[in-house]
Amino acid sequence: MSAPAVALVTGAGGGIGRAVVRTFLEAGTSVALVDAEDRFLSHTADLAAEFPDLTVRAYTADVTRTDQVATLPDRIAADFGRLDALALVAGTVQTAAGIAELTPAEWRRVIDVNLTGAYEMTHALVPLLRQDGGGSLTAVSSWWGRYGHAFFAAYCAAKAGLIVFTQALADELAPHVRANTVCPGNIDTAMHRAALESEAAERGVTFEEIKKSEWAKIPLEKAGSPQDIANAIVFLSSPAAAYITGASLDVNGGVVYH
Repeated sequence: MSAPAVALVTGAGGGIGRAVVRTFLEAGTSVALVDAEDRFLSHTADLAAEFPDLTVRAYTADVTRTDQVATLPDRIAADFGRLDALALVAGTVQTAAGIAELTPAEWRRVIDVNLTGAYEMTHALVPLLRQDGGGSLTAVSSWWGRYGHAFFAAYCAAKAGLIVFTQALADELAPHVRANTVCPGNIDTAMHRAALESEAAERGVTFEEIKKSEWAKIPLEKAGSPQDIANAIVFLSSPAAAYITGASLDVNGGVVYH
């Protein structure tokens, strides 16, 4: 009997990250959980107990820190022996601000987490991903990476850059490594609600008003769940998606772009 496949998930302690980790485990895949702080990985022991036939390990690493990311390949190789899927889920939302108020520090923070972090992780881990014949990498972009949205210039720029960055990797790493993005719409997570709170303040309306306005644009008439994004990531990482690379999968309830 062959050993289970291995997936590494960044942002593993967040709303979407947790759903991705569990969905990989339920599919019979061992998982390396990566997040910036130990407290976000406190559920790792429970997962290991729930899935005793799989390997579950946690690693604290900030995806924007070259020194921390650089330690991951050797640690993953020692604990798992291989890497088959890289799921780049870690991300951050921008504090809503007009361009005149958007500070250089906030611009750099948003670009670093959402785009430079993807570079750091792929730069470090693609050699391990290639080691046993290849695998897949899937990055979480956003429907706001498809077009610009007022007061979120840094976030839109970072997520748009991530789509094209991943397309470049798809071309570069074929045929042995596939690379795709998932573009969520309004997914009901703490990060999404923080963005709505921030935009409401910038526009001078209430949180409920901005939520109603944004969610009313969704043809399926509801915000998505973290599980919806997890399903897409695990599908793109699976043999069922063996002929899909360089793609951006929209998981947004049917929202039409400007």
